[in-house]
Amino acid sequence: MIQLKITSDAIDEVENHLAVVLAYQNVRPLKGQAGLVDWRLNGMLSELIIDSRFSGKRGEALLMPLHGRLSAKELVVFGLGHRQEVGDQELPRYVSMILDKLLLKKDLSFCLSLSDLASGMFEWRNTVRLFMSMLSGRQENYQVSLVEPREYVNDARKRHMDFAFDVQVQYR
Repeated sequence: MIQLKITSDAIDEVENHLAVVLAYQNVRPLKGQAGLVDWRLNGMLSELIIDSRFSGKRGEALLMPLHGRLSAKELVVFGLGHRQEVGDQELPRYVSMILDKLLLKKDLSFCLSLSDLASGMFEWRNTVRLFMSMLSGRQENYQVSLVEPREYVNDARKRHMDFAFDVQVQYR
């Protein structure tokens, strides 16, 4: 069973065990949820980038404890490569890469923003459906929070976005 919450709450306020943010190799300063988390961590992600300990190249992953700075206990930053490389055609490959790494972590409670990956509302809806279809059907009980812009959440609520039989959706 998957408990899916689609929310416009800030990622630093959403209670899950793991917060996931996406970072592009050529977008500086960090934008989206990665930028917010970097700000909440007093520039710690930026320091790791400056020190060449993380670059954001595709497939790169950084795991770090949060020590109470966010509601989550741990943070994972996934590198996506260059922003120009992420187009509609490549979205399934990126979604699969993100989900594969999350499943290896074996965390059943996580939050992320797929709007940092998709370029618009239509692409976001398709990306959410793809992500949930790839996660659906597993025996584990997941608690997933999608932290998205308010207009995306309102659109999803208005459309009554639903997913597989094992996904219970809550909008906030």
